[in-house]
Amino acid sequence: MKMDGVEAFETGATLADVRAWAIAVGEPRDAVYELEKVAPRLGHLDEELDLVPADLAHFESVVAPAPYGAVAPRARNVEAARRRGNSRLRALLKRYHDAQGDAAARHDDGVRATYDEAIARIVAREGFTERGAALPTGTHRPFFVLRARCRVPLAALDHAEVDRITAEATPEARKRIRNALKLIARLRAGHKSWPEIAELLPCSALVMPAAPDRARRILWTDLPAAFREDAERVVSRALGGRDDLAAVARAELAAGRTAAEIDAMIADMARQRSRTPQNREAARAGYRQALTWLLRERPDAGAGWPGLTQVRQLFDAELLQAACEAQIARTAQAARRSSTLWSRLTNLTTLARYGLADAEAVSAVSLMRTLYHAHLATPKALTDEADRFCTKLRDTPHLAAAFVNAPARLAEDAEAAIAAARAAGDRAAEDQALRLHAAAVLFAVQLSRPLRMGNLFGIRVRDTGDHARNLSWRTEGRHAEIRFAAGEVKNGVAVRMHVLGADAALLWRWVTEHRPRLVELRGLGASLYLLPGTARPRFAGPDRPMPPGCLSPASQLELWAQGERRLGLGLTPHQCRHAVATLMLALEPGNFARVAAVLGDTEDTVRRHYGKDSGEAAAAAVRAALQARHPDIWKKLKRTQCPE
Repeated sequence: MKMDGVEAFETGATLADVRAWAIAVGEPRDAVYELEKVAPRLGHLDEELDLVPADLAHFESVVAPAPYGAVAPRARNVEAARRRGNSRLRALLKRYHDAQGDAAARHDDGVRATYDEAIARIVAREGFTERGAALPTGTHRPFFVLRARCRVPLAALDHAEVDRITAEATPEARKRIRNALKLIARLRAGHKSWPEIAELLPCSALVMPAAPDRARRILWTDLPAAFREDAERVVSRALGGRDDLAAVARAELAAGRTAAEIDAMIADMARQRSRTPQNREAARAGYRQALTWLLRERPDAGAGWPGLTQVRQLFDAELLQAACEAQIARTAQAARRSSTLWSRLTNLTTLARYGLADAEAVSAVSLMRTLYHAHLATPKALTDEADRFCTKLRDTPHLAAAFVNAPARLAEDAEAAIAAARAAGDRAAEDQALRLHAAAVLFAVQLSRPLRMGNLFGIRVRDTGDHARNLSWRTEGRHAEIRFAAGEVKNGVAVRMHVLGADAALLWRWVTEHRPRLVELRGLGASLYLLPGTARPRFAGPDRPMPPGCLSPASQLELWAQGERRLGLGLTPHQCRHAVATLMLALEPGNFARVAAVLGDTEDTVRRHYGKDSGEAAAAAVRAALQARHPDIWKKLKRTQCPE
């Protein structure tokens, strides 16, 4: 059983056992304090340390990435405090396992020495390359992650050991492991230049295994034409819009059906649907993703798809179960809650009920909901994360201040880092500092009016061809307006937002100065997006596809995480929507219409997500506690919409 990243289990040591041992043997007080912070970092009570496993793999995947702002609200550099705390905890756990005689957790000093020797020889060749040094300063750093995790000597490092350490690693740690393997390949290729280093390295080339939480991509255009044609017919039936019903009627007429039969069928299809998707292109993309999600688990996946002609072939209980098991394995490996499984089954249910009109297919999907109900994290359930975050705001006013002042805090740090990097002529450091300023821009936009991720990273700053910009300036540097047409928004509701004051000044500086410099440093060329990259936006319509030049989904999350680590809030971009909604209800209990206007949702949706029986009382408590310490905290929330 899993409870919000904490795994409950019957046997094995827990952090409560580690705490009792640490106090009994007189471990350093700072280490014990860090251990006691684990429960609040995970959003639980102090007494629930007995639910957290004491093994190092669980620590690295669940505890180490947990947000730190709630337990260190006064820290100037929350990320540095988190790394320091994690280091103390990691060392404490190793000492505990050593004391218990756990051979798997004990690190062999002889193994560690092989990495130390390689690091020392690399450091001896480092320096300023302009002055003749063979390797740049800091080249040795990727070896640290191998030294900390590997149980075999450096020369004996093989694919089996690489697979083991990556399976236990967080996404951030996997990135460092990947850099270490690239460094090994580079050093092996230059063995004639530094033979004393090459002799310590593995003899065979090492390849980074695929991330366990990433699914193999299947392109829609690679599927058989007959299957795609059938899928389009099924999807059109499922969408049920006027244009879609017209397409179904044409297809049936071409197949020889009589007008009376077609009219009865269309009337029945229209009567079945209580409502149709507001954004048909987004819904169409979701249905396609659900189908390719099933196709990944077919035995003939990637082998030309022999015999695949109809959508109905995919609604098989064994195939559905295999897809669910694979999805659960991916999300469990990353130790996070995900609504992907719920979303896929919901889309498949719609296709089965309205697209195929097949009761047996509907029952097959319904059976999966019964079998895997414990793993279905609905969007409503995910708003619990916002509830916990707002509880932290209530109990820790300094965290509330960090939330409201996040853009200014990140921008200040970024400007200082940019100035230092330019003074030193360090292009790599300047690139990272500019990315931090981009993270400040993200927070400024999300706290002005929280957007969905697809819109947040799809803001356009200039016109090009058929695509008009959606960021315009009413007053340069003081008032920015961002608009999204109904067709660009998930639920088909047009969105208009305003960025004012200090946030607008921050955005203006990014657009006019820092963004062009980042484009220059990275050689990105022309891009019409606020945050430039090389990817193409997702869910683009087939009639007017958006041009490339935005950040990829992985880069988007990485950019947000760069700013989030400095704040230690533990929020994703989408959770900002939940947090702002909850805080607005604290300001105006029961005003679901205003929250719906700010989020770009319907009032029914907002009421369904946030309308709890005790919501008004809880909101009043949050408001009272926050206003007692920060009487001006609501000013930013009141400016989410600007009067005409």
